[in-house]
Amino acid sequence: DQPDLEAAASSFSSATRLSPRTARYWMDLAVARENLGQIDEAQASFGRALAAFPQSAQVHWEYGNFLLRQQNIDEALNQIRGAVVGDSQLTYIAITRVWRATESPERVLSVLPRRSAALIQAVDFFADSRSLSPGLDIWNELIALKQPFELADTFQFFDELIKEGRSADAERAWLQALAACNLPHQSPANGSVIWNGGFEQDIENGGLGWRVQPASGMSMDYDESIYHGGARALRLDFEGGSNVDLAQPLQIVPVQPDHAYHFRGFIRTEGITTESGMRVYILDPQRQNAILLATDNLVGTHPWTEVAGDVRSSPNTNFLVVQVRRTPSRFFENKLAGSAWIDDLSLVPAISESSAKSGSASKGM
Repeated sequence: DQPDLEAAASSFSSATRLSPRTARYWMDLAVARENLGQIDEAQASFGRALAAFPQSAQVHWEYGNFLLRQQNIDEALNQIRGAVVGDSQLTYIAITRVWRATESPERVLSVLPRRSAALIQAVDFFADSRSLSPGLDIWNELIALKQPFELADTFQFFDELIKEGRSADAERAWLQALAACNLPHQSPANGSVIWNGGFEQDIENGGLGWRVQPASGMSMDYDESIYHGGARALRLDFEGGSNVDLAQPLQIVPVQPDHAYHFRGFIRTEGITTESGMRVYILDPQRQNAILLATDNLVGTHPWTEVAGDVRSSPNTNFLVVQVRRTPSRFFENKLAGSAWIDDLSLVPAISESSAKSGSASKGM
């Protein structure tokens, strides 16, 4: 309530004389001297703390922050790096402090150990800050490390790329992330912008892959005995106890603005009840999820049935949403039962489709 910095500094000084190897006392003395405006004496006290406990992450951290306040940036970064190497829990706050002090992604990198976990925290920080240009600089360094990481750790970064309409960057980074995680990373052979359209790989649940959420009244699995192409299909089973409102799985796909695309996919149904069955929707999130395509409504039992249609992105659209859809029934007997299979979904740019047709015609000649 009644601070007395002079008395505090005197007491801390006495403590350092009684226990000169205790780094904490030297740091307390340094803080008191800094508050008294005795900057040179404060720096000398931090130096004594570092000499007493050179392996202490906390000493490096407090000394580094003192140096930041004194605008001694280079030496501050050396000390902060020592803190982060000694205590990885300081990584995120170190990124924050260094960025605010320097606004330099290179300076942020300089305090981080060359480990993927540290660089992913930096990528997340820039995603949080909506500063994607420096975030992409850090991302490039992360990929250059050639160290594996968990794909799910990148989803926050991809969500921000999607929010800011960075479709080309997202597409490039997605292939890089899959390769770094040792996952299949070949682009669809037909030029489709839908990733894993045949569900040959497990659902990624983020990034530019398929996304699902737990839902009541249904179950979802892969079927290796019934499929249209490849080696399996996605199977949806409905329990018959609820009026299911289904809007998944969904995928956010990168597209070119003001461009035509052709959608094609295959759905198989068995005993789907009610008048509201299985469809595929394509939505434009830039236009309040305007429905660009709703495929034919499949109820009852159908063999593999092609569903298709054409869409065009708006001049401001960089991503579209593709989702498996079943809208709730409006009738009294509205409980959904039965099974559906989804396979071989593709969304192909019109120019790619035209080129493919021209290539086929040339071969025929």
